[in-house]
Amino acid sequence: MHKPLLAASTLLCCYPALAQALPDTLDIVITAGRGETLIREAPGSISVISRHELEQQGGDNVLEVLQGTPGINLQGIGSGGRKAISLRGLDSRHTLIMIDGRRIPASNDSIGPNTDYQYDWIPLEQVARIEVVRGPLSVLYGSDALGGAINIITRRPGAQTHADFMLGSRSTAGSGGGDGHELRFNLGGGLGERVRLGLSGQQSRRTALESRLTPGTSAIEGRDKQQLGLQLDWDWTAGQHLKLEHTDVQEQRWHDSVTRTGTDYQSRYTINRTQTSLGWEGRAGGIEARARAYQGQVAIRNRATNGVTPTPPQTLNEQVLEAGAVFTPDSQARHRINTGLEYRRETLEHPNLNSKEDSTDTRAAFVQDTLRLGEHTRVTAGVRLDDHAVFGAETSPRIAVSHDLNAQLTLKASYGHGFRSPNIKQVSPGYSFQSGPYLIRSNPDLQPESNDTLELGLHFGTDLLTLDAALFRNTVDNLIDTRFNQLLDNGLQDWTYANIHSATLQGLETAARIKLAPGMRLKGNYQYLDARNGEGIRLEQRPRHTLSTELEWNFGGWDSSLRAEHVADQLIIPPGSATLTALPDYTLWHAAASRSLGKGLNLRVGINNLTDVRLENKSPDFRHEEYPRTVRVELSGRF
Repeated sequence: MHKPLLAASTLLCCYPALAQALPDTLDIVITAGRGETLIREAPGSISVISRHELEQQGGDNVLEVLQGTPGINLQGIGSGGRKAISLRGLDSRHTLIMIDGRRIPASNDSIGPNTDYQYDWIPLEQVARIEVVRGPLSVLYGSDALGGAINIITRRPGAQTHADFMLGSRSTAGSGGGDGHELRFNLGGGLGERVRLGLSGQQSRRTALESRLTPGTSAIEGRDKQQLGLQLDWDWTAGQHLKLEHTDVQEQRWHDSVTRTGTDYQSRYTINRTQTSLGWEGRAGGIEARARAYQGQVAIRNRATNGVTPTPPQTLNEQVLEAGAVFTPDSQARHRINTGLEYRRETLEHPNLNSKEDSTDTRAAFVQDTLRLGEHTRVTAGVRLDDHAVFGAETSPRIAVSHDLNAQLTLKASYGHGFRSPNIKQVSPGYSFQSGPYLIRSNPDLQPESNDTLELGLHFGTDLLTLDAALFRNTVDNLIDTRFNQLLDNGLQDWTYANIHSATLQGLETAARIKLAPGMRLKGNYQYLDARNGEGIRLEQRPRHTLSTELEWNFGGWDSSLRAEHVADQLIIPPGSATLTALPDYTLWHAAASRSLGKGLNLRVGINNLTDVRLENKSPDFRHEEYPRTVRVELSGRF
């Protein structure tokens, strides 16, 4: 165990002198207010993962890149070692995932709770940064933003022709699998004076990781993925722009498992995702207008060997039409009003639905005003009305205040209401499905889940230190779960979807960045979370303590980092039990270094999970697994 640590120490530390400064963090965000806003002035709590941080972490997808971000924990969600994001303790279905403000189909809810397909929609080489906003954003984005939003901002093609690429390999400790390779590229340039074209792609493969507890089964599923992204920007006239975008992902996944009766089998999934968008932006007379139409699809097919029945095929389609404008009605620009309209149709194809498919429509309108009261105080107030075809109207208000005590310190306070509408399976009349001894039925009378959040925070920033802190309290009502009805004559247990739970999730978040010296920076964040249901009982898979720290420095031309993630004091209900059980605490260490080789080439090396932590060795009750110690080597270039 000591040899990898020694190698990492040598890799990261033995350089002669401090060199250039590390890249600065980004100060402007767009997700919190649906328009450009300084982080210190933005309503709510926001984190930004820059392009530099994305490259240093070396993740395979958005989920891996977000590990260690304030407010985020990962929860095990099913077979194959799949994980999902929990934002401030809320379920993954309560966080809206977007690309450039476009929502992606909510496959983690409509298709099934054990899916993680929402984190892998575009090639990582196309990502410029990722914004994470904690707290309800239904006022701007509607359903699914009950707990917050994650917005993936893409790199736009420029007028100058360029070509970026990355070749990478991953080698894990031991002989249990988990090795992989990756190729990513991003091409772009101008086609004349007004048109710019971008093309991105990614091909990656990672073998399945065998379980140590149950040999012959997979602790983490294997993946083979091809992604392609297209961007076309056209300056139609002065002040008017058209954007055409398309993304296509084809993926194969597989894992070995065993049935309850002891039959060994392999399950293979084919997952296809596509999204196409056409948008217009215009500016005239102080008014910024926008309109966009887009559609997305997720299609799932499963095969199983050895006579095991596969899961039914499913296809989720979503069509969205939206339009809006931003304007300042007064000459002193004290008001900034953002307004919009949206129409959305969601269609699910599933053999267990009465007509093999069902759809729901939602219409919405919102308005938000950011008012400047003098030079140091800003008030953001907004409201949204969603009209759902099944459950009717839902109103989502938000108000936030930020005040600059001085040039360095800003205080923030906010209240927000968010909601999540029931999915098609849950409300479609006559829908039912069997899972083992359970028969689950739909309930057309379901009501939306709701969340009321209060938050008090501060932002402090100087050239040497940036500090953010927030106290938050989420009060969640009408949580949807299953309710037991009766035991049927054939031995099946009859269950129905119902609004049966409430929960309170409250805590403290802190995050800091300190410049220790030229070319050296320390950053970290900590979250304390107290998550309980309406009866005061702690919720499972919600750790009370989450800590992430990272030291970055530049020596002799090498950008280096050493990062740690610590998770402590969480409970879980093991399979076949109704009792909460404590899970062991664990810490993951990661190291990385990169340098320029000249002529546009860069070398990045890293070791993930330095101490080779395997969660199933700590406890068989963990629902997910981490890859063992993994050495990654990447060669990238820009021409």
